Amino acid sequence: MLNTLIFVVLPYVALALVLVVTPYRFFSNRLGWTAYSTQFLERRTLYWGINPWHYGIILILLAHLAGIVAPGVMKRLLGNKDALIFLESVGLGLGFLALFGSIILLLRRANSTTLKRLTLVSDWVLLLLLITQTATGVYISLFMRWGSQWYLHTVVPYFYSLISFNPQLEYMADFPLIFKLHAAGAFLIVALLPFTKLVHMLYQPFTFLKDPPILYRWQSKPKERVG
Repeated sequence: MLNTLIFVVLPYVALALVLVVTPYRFFSNRLGWTAYSTQFLERRTLYWGINPWHYGIILILLAHLAGIVAPGVMKRLLGNKDALIFLESVGLGLGFLALFGSIILLLRRANSTTLKRLTLVSDWVLLLLLITQTATGVYISLFMRWGSQWYLHTVVPYFYSLISFNPQLEYMADFPLIFKLHAAGAFLIVALLPFTKLVHMLYQPFTFLKDPPILYRWQSKPKERVG
């Protein structure tokens, strides 16, 4: 029952929500499409949270996607022991980077009264899910070694079975609970994306990396000092 819920029900529900809710939000309320900036309220902590998070998680997602898009190339690459060790080490480092960034982003909002007022329940839920997801990913990388190898022989065929609408649970059924939690977290995040500020990542998700810093100017004149 648990395997069916995680590996059959959740992925298809998540896909349906993305395909239906995302375009609805895009065409019905563009003002709520993108995340509003809180940089003018607090900058220093944001810098140490947003940059590690974005650069860590984007590269990790690209690595996951590479195994699905080009499994043959990845199998040949990871067949080299030195390349396998190098990529596993880089992946672990990126995981720690993303985990650090996500924790900083959560603490930033928790410690700022002003930011708390602007933070919705969906923001808290999403932040906690992102932290859990990166933490379980780091755990898997540390204690279920050579994940990039078994990922190609288990998770990739499972994804192809999902795409063909013939999910093969035997690829995933025997994994430890921590891996199933990691998979469930991924599907839950995808399902929540259309309802949160992170929906903007589905539209031109990499353009912010080349954007210049935003400059804010106060319109009111500062009060003159007396004496």
